Amino acid sequence: MPVGDGPYRRHESREVYYTGDCMGRPEPWWCWSCERFADPEPRPPRSMTVEGYQLSVLRDMRGIAPEALPEPPAPYDDPPAGLVEEAGRWAAMEAPKIKDLAAVLGDPVGGGPSRHRFALPLWPDFWLEHTSLDTETGDYVLDRRFVRRAGEPMRSADGMRPWSVLRPEAEAFFGWEPTRSPYAYYHVVPFQLDGRPMEAYFVHDLLVQVSEPSED
Repeated sequence: MPVGDGPYRRHESREVYYTGDCMGRPEPWWCWSCERFADPEPRPPRSMTVEGYQLSVLRDMRGIAPEALPEPPAPYDDPPAGLVEEAGRWAAMEAPKIKDLAAVLGDPVGGGPSRHRFALPLWPDFWLEHTSLDTETGDYVLDRRFVRRAGEPMRSADGMRPWSVLRPEAEAFFGWEPTRSPYAYYHVVPFQLDGRPMEAYFVHDLLVQVSEPSED
């Protein structure tokens, strides 16, 4: 806030407009006085890396299924402190824009209106698709989910392996009812496998764990 709160008060009473340079928090937000997005840049810092972004996705997975991916590849098996810190910055970033991600992850491939697909080395058979909201200051990320890039959908129950199956593919194979919350970032789906009760854990629509339900 500038010295003295006069300009701020005038801004709140909609007498002064700070379009593109509103006073407030350091992330983009909708300014009701300006009636547009305030959008300070640059975001994210150019020191951010693909490895840090991938670790933030892995942390999403472990947060839902702690036993998932017991032996991730290096450097994710024992990530250095700097990489862990960067993954936290990715997770804390509010309303990133597609162009922000592209500066670090490379140019996306279009998957349809407001859908942008990024290739990540840890998941060569899948895109991580980001749905966006188009605004006058750019496309803001609303949601992300994996979609198939290569390989074939599962053809047998033996294919229910982590990082191999998407939730819509499993729904089609087993005849599950489509979820009522398709935009949730994780799903835990009960099902039967060879007559045994099981649970499938999906994060961003990618299978990360299959286990027997706990008796707790």
